[in-house]
Amino acid sequence: MITLQTHDLKSVLMNYISKNILKQEDTKLIEFFQPTGGWSDEAYVLTLSWDNQGMKEDQGFVVRKAKSGGLMSAEKDLFPQFAILDKLNRHSNLPVPKVYVFEKDKSILGNEFFVMEKIEGTSYVPWSREGRAFFEKAAKGEIPAQFAKYLAGLHNLDVHSLELDQSMLKANVKNYLDSKIQELEKIYKNYKFVDDPIVTDAIEWLKVNKPNPVPLSIIHNDYRTGNLMYKDDEITGILDWEAAEVGDPRMDIAYVCAKANRMDSPLLSYLIEKNKFFTIYQGETDSEFSEEEIFYFEVYHQLKFLMISLSAAHAFMREGSSDLRMARQGFRLTLMKNMLAELLGY
Repeated sequence: MITLQTHDLKSVLMNYISKNILKQEDTKLIEFFQPTGGWSDEAYVLTLSWDNQGMKEDQGFVVRKAKSGGLMSAEKDLFPQFAILDKLNRHSNLPVPKVYVFEKDKSILGNEFFVMEKIEGTSYVPWSREGRAFFEKAAKGEIPAQFAKYLAGLHNLDVHSLELDQSMLKANVKNYLDSKIQELEKIYKNYKFVDDPIVTDAIEWLKVNKPNPVPLSIIHNDYRTGNLMYKDDEITGILDWEAAEVGDPRMDIAYVCAKANRMDSPLLSYLIEKNKFFTIYQGETDSEFSEEEIFYFEVYHQLKFLMISLSAAHAFMREGSSDLRMARQGFRLTLMKNMLAELLGY
């Protein structure tokens, strides 16, 4: 596996973007950094400038590279994220970044990567001091309504008009939930340390209590305040589409409602009251769903949160990851299990 030092990484990325995207030879690097985060992918942000007939121009880019040994690394595939961003950018009004090129040659950076535009704005960790202060203020403005409307807008898109790759259309109304439960069973088998009766109980509960199917749509699968960009009183970008798929829209709704995405906050995703979110979303989509249906998907997500912690523990203890965040997330396994048990009525 190739390991590039920061100086080499800057040079490689500047030359790659200059040649393959900008088609410029006289570019200069005026900004470069690696943002925090990157649980599953690595990200790099850079801004290049060049001279255009005596006028200086500049443009920002973000590079997302597949990360070995990250969360759920065995299930990782970077290309669908690139593909769906490309379709959404072309066929929707959602604030998603434009993507430029997907690179399969692993010899360049040590793994596959793609390049997209840099969106102006700031992202906040919701449970940090800075994030809590921002969302406390944002909850009083226009951002909560935008938050609900953008999710509704995503679900309103005509899946077939997007001309998605056939690999993204493999799910259908009848087999979708069965396939998602099977995915959790596979993840559990790959990462478990011992058999856990609570996990087994949850999987069987999901099999027995499946709600009636609804038409599928594009879903984000990680739609939360920490995966958005903000500027002033506006959402400027929706990021982290690595889990996006054609699926049940109630998945996204329940994810917004999930306790793990708000912890002790009374507001969904630290941002919006539940009734307000449901009212705005249903008004934009004309959809109907019951509290019991959303609860079902909350159980699903809580089980998946547990799997994420299990994967992190596996990455740190068995795969030799030196990322201490994996150890910290793995340590949250007991908390995730307790929250799952509470949902199941233990």
